[in-house]
Amino acid sequence: MRTIKVIFSLAMVKGLLAGLVGTGAGAGLTMLIRLAMKLPAWNSGPVLTIGILIGVITYLAVIGIFNYWFRWAIGSQPREESIPPANRWTRYFNVDTNHKVIGVQYVATSLIFLPFAVVLQLIGRLDLSKLIPSLSPNVYESIISDHGLVMLFIVVLPAWAGLMNYLIPLMIGARDVAFPRLNAFSYWLLPPAGILVACGLLAGGFDTGWTVYPPLSSGFEHAGMNFVLLGIYLSGLSSILGAINFLTTIFKMRAPGMTLFRMPIFVWSALATVGLSLVFTQFVAMAFLMVLLERVLGMGFFNPLLGGQPLLYQYLFWFYSHPAVYIMIVPAMGVISEIIPTFARRTIFGYKFIAFSSLAIALFGSL
Repeated sequence: MRTIKVIFSLAMVKGLLAGLVGTGAGAGLTMLIRLAMKLPAWNSGPVLTIGILIGVITYLAVIGIFNYWFRWAIGSQPREESIPPANRWTRYFNVDTNHKVIGVQYVATSLIFLPFAVVLQLIGRLDLSKLIPSLSPNVYESIISDHGLVMLFIVVLPAWAGLMNYLIPLMIGARDVAFPRLNAFSYWLLPPAGILVACGLLAGGFDTGWTVYPPLSSGFEHAGMNFVLLGIYLSGLSSILGAINFLTTIFKMRAPGMTLFRMPIFVWSALATVGLSLVFTQFVAMAFLMVLLERVLGMGFFNPLLGGQPLLYQYLFWFYSHPAVYIMIVPAMGVISEIIPTFARRTIFGYKFIAFSSLAIALFGSL
């Protein structure tokens, strides 16, 4: 009984349960409004989309992510934040503003979704090798598409965010990141994002490929497409907020004497990465949001019959997705540049050239 009580007291468990209730309530409220407008009660597009949005807001409210900001907004005295014991495992399932805890949460979440993405790819490979009964084209394309999006937005990018969260303040001598509560908010957007992208398969999947090109995405009939669009949008928002935090921390919270050219190479690689993320992630988030609005509200961003531009999505998507290659690889270069000199017991040669090379990769790779 004690174990069950502890589990149900965790913010993550309470938040996910409340999110499910909020989604149901939001969907029900949307159906009532549609009936009042003399429309059919059920339309999976707007009903599920609004329900999910209300569910995510409910989830964030129940875990307590808005508590401090809400008290500040109404002019109330914010409560002192209690610091949980460092050896309590429950700390990692509750809202915490410590950068090390958030770093572990990011990496753990990434590792939880990694096997799921690997299994999806394995199923696709088994289908190609004819070792399992052949999948229908729609199922195969949905599985491979979901694999690509989960690996990029839910596994790789959050893993690097976790490593940066843990190491950057330690490397530059800061007590924490610049905005600890915003840091926690950035992380807690990730679990519902991952769940939505994964559950897109259960809601009919999507056969658009990981690029989600319209008119395939805007005209796809199943609600799984909406799940994926919402999930990636939340992941993108998390990435943008995290980038703001890291940039502010690196430029404004270095210890006395920690000049830019005394920072470890990993911090330079992180600086280049979050710069790319801040500038370009908003374009793919905007593109996904425009597809969602076209699906739910009938807007014609990409429909030439409504005055839209079919190629607009590709411009927006690849404005992000080419620099995304460097968002994934530049931190790895920074890690290698730290590990090799450490174990070789040698000072790294050409420090300034390596530091500027990270920025140059980010700059010229985005052109």
